[in-house]
Amino acid sequence: MGDGKAVLRKKRQVLEILFWLSLVLGVYFFSQWRGAAPIQVQRLPPLSVSSLDGRQEILRSYPGQAMLINFWSPDCPPCLAETPALVALDKTFSGPHLRIVGIAVTGSSAKDVRGVAQRFGIPYALYLDDAGEASHSVGGVVLTPTTLLVNGRGEIVGRFVGAISLPVIVWKLLWLG
Repeated sequence: MGDGKAVLRKKRQVLEILFWLSLVLGVYFFSQWRGAAPIQVQRLPPLSVSSLDGRQEILRSYPGQAMLINFWSPDCPPCLAETPALVALDKTFSGPHLRIVGIAVTGSSAKDVRGVAQRFGIPYALYLDDAGEASHSVGGVVLTPTTLLVNGRGEIVGRFVGAISLPVIVWKLLWLG
């Protein structure tokens, strides 16, 4: 009779583990994939931005190199929350096939951006969108963070609104066409 109870207990443990696993995965997918809705493919236009030194620059895509463009603000808690994931992604994958760029939205100061860059050890290029031209040219950035994924053909193939996690970014990069 004792063996029957042990088998039932084991079955119950397996069911509990499956329940909790499905609950965690459900919450994860609900919270992380919400901003990854398919978008109409458009080409990345040249983006007019300012360096942290105040020089005007034009950002553009390069053939064969994917880009992750993160529109953010130094006083935005979700932006700061996703920064370690972007730093890890840059340290792991950045190179001839992937470039990460951070563009601080209108109202951000170079001093504040430098402070965040130092605090998190941001290795990727950071720019300012002083006049809002860059965000306007990609259809507008209503909320920060907003991240664009650009494939090696210069097409915007992903638009994420809100903080995203490293697994979501890596997953999208793996399926980048």
